[in-house]
Amino acid sequence: MVISIAHLGPTGTNSETAAIAYLDRNWKREGKLLPTPNIAGALQSVFLGKSDLAIVPIENSIEGSVRVTLDTLWELEALNIQQALVLRISHALISINPSLNEIRKVYSHPQALAQCQNWLQKYLPDVELIETNSITDLEEFFVKKNTFEDGEGVSGGEAPPAARR
Repeated sequence: MVISIAHLGPTGTNSETAAIAYLDRNWKREGKLLPTPNIAGALQSVFLGKSDLAIVPIENSIEGSVRVTLDTLWELEALNIQQALVLRISHALISINPSLNEIRKVYSHPQALAQCQNWLQKYLPDVELIETNSITDLEEFFVKKNTFEDGEGVSGGEAPPAARR
């Protein structure tokens, strides 16, 4: 039996990494990963019977509780937390600017921006922070624009392929 796991998409998110880690630790077999556009959608997928389970962030050590997860679990009271999975998360600032002084905008997921707020305040106190749906949306954004000149992105621990030029 193949287990289906809903998670915050698109491919490359920390939620997908956690889903893969869950499969490796618990099932030792293939699973079907179902990316959703948001955390609530992953939980609703289970509630509606479209997936067997969801892997969603509930808390992190820097920013605390992930409110949308808690709120959605409260609303969909038939769902239960089955297991906690601890995943180390790293972020990287992706830029072509040779100096931090040249950075004007930083794009990222609200959670990543919040997790990096102390660093951003210390080193980039005057930049405009722009929220995206996920850290992996940055790759698509910069590929479509074919430039990093408008801003930089806070991504996962490794730069997306579009930034590796």
